[in-house]
Amino acid sequence: MSRAPEAPDASVPETTAPDATAAEATPRGATAPESTAAEVTQPLTVDERAELERLRALVASEPAAPAPTRHPQRGRWAGAVVLMLLAALIAPLSALATWSNATLLDTDEYVAMVAPLAEDPAVQEEISRRITDAVFEQLRVEELTASTLGALAERPRVEGLTQNLPVDLTTFAQPISNAIYGFTEEQVSKLVASDAFEDAWIAANREAHASLVAALTGETSAGLTVEDGRVAVNLAAFIDAIKPVLIERGVPFADRIPTVNAQFVVLDSANLANAQSAIRLLDLLHTVLPIAAVLLLAAGVALAPARRRALVIGASMVVGSLVLLLLGVQVLRALYLDDIEQALLVPEVGQVLFDTVTVPLRLWVRSAAVLFLVIAVAAWLAGPSSAARAVRTVPARIAGSTRRPTGALASVARFAHHNVTGLRAAVGGLAVLAVLVGDRPSAGDVVVIAVVVAVALTVIEVFRRWGAQVEEADADAGGIAAPGADDSTAALPVKG
Repeated sequence: MSRAPEAPDASVPETTAPDATAAEATPRGATAPESTAAEVTQPLTVDERAELERLRALVASEPAAPAPTRHPQRGRWAGAVVLMLLAALIAPLSALATWSNATLLDTDEYVAMVAPLAEDPAVQEEISRRITDAVFEQLRVEELTASTLGALAERPRVEGLTQNLPVDLTTFAQPISNAIYGFTEEQVSKLVASDAFEDAWIAANREAHASLVAALTGETSAGLTVEDGRVAVNLAAFIDAIKPVLIERGVPFADRIPTVNAQFVVLDSANLANAQSAIRLLDLLHTVLPIAAVLLLAAGVALAPARRRALVIGASMVVGSLVLLLLGVQVLRALYLDDIEQALLVPEVGQVLFDTVTVPLRLWVRSAAVLFLVIAVAAWLAGPSSAARAVRTVPARIAGSTRRPTGALASVARFAHHNVTGLRAAVGGLAVLAVLVGDRPSAGDVVVIAVVVAVALTVIEVFRRWGAQVEEADADAGGIAAPGADDSTAALPVKG
């Protein structure tokens, strides 16, 4: 007889059995079957459904969050590069403005610049030739000689003197004229090579400086005319000064030299009007441009996310623009010499004139380029590259390879250890003072200053490390542990 099934226990809810069975059948960490989840999920009440719909509507009404920027620093870098590029473009203009204002448009600087030209052989020869040509052109020596010989030939022939001449006397006019020209040029050259002419040259250039300013600014003056891109100097003052000397030395017809208004063309260029406009603009902005260049470079470095890298980039850009300016000066030199050749000046004289006038500009530009190159190298040495780190470890290697100082040297090391910031600031301040106060430091001077600063900072760092070692040794000897050191490392030298 079969056994009837037992009735279920009324005290146990029917839903617990499936839950327990499902929990036992589901491995730990696994997800319960969907059928089981569906069995245990209770339907939402009316209030719960209403709250869910309210939350969904609230989420849908809020604006979507903007997508995160992939490169948030790209905008700052773009702005920094623009500012540094503007600084690099203004740097050459500031150099030109400073040079034109302090050299070309300053009387004392200009006179000091052109004074040595009085001793240059090429310049002396050109001046002598120009003065002699102007005198002969006004006197018409060859014409006067031919007229004199012609009048002599028309007189009754003198027995033994003119009656048996095989040629006409007028044929001697050219040789006699050439001899007079050579004698006159010789006397003029001696005068030009004398100390008296050197003093007169300085005085004349000081008085004529207004003429040069007129040529560069587009104004007019009594001693110089500017017309259709041609700059011409009046030779009357020079000839009037040399006339008494020629008469004293017996130059034929010298007493007949009239007041000469001959023009001596020193420049013939169609681009002179543009140069005049540029000089006027640079003269107005000679103070603003250097300040603007420095401020733009500083602003670009401050805006960049990585300021050290930005300083390397900005300083390198300035160096590149200054190098381009030097190349531009060479191109301008070639154009100037072409204009000088058209004005019938000796090319050697044109080279001497141009090089003398542009020497300060080239010196300043080279010095500034080397200075910014030193800044770029210093910023690079502060970076994380392996080469920069190797250079920065030089003081540590020096301090570690030598014995710890004692006596007075140890006291100096302690002082350096406690005042390292002030010592570094003093070295940097003296370097800046040497560059700014120095009388136009050359590129070589800037290099020497940079080397001295590097050596001084290295010595300071070595003494700082020695000072740390001395203080640690003193602390160990007194039974006091060095700050930040435990028993296992107290005896080791400080490394950094």
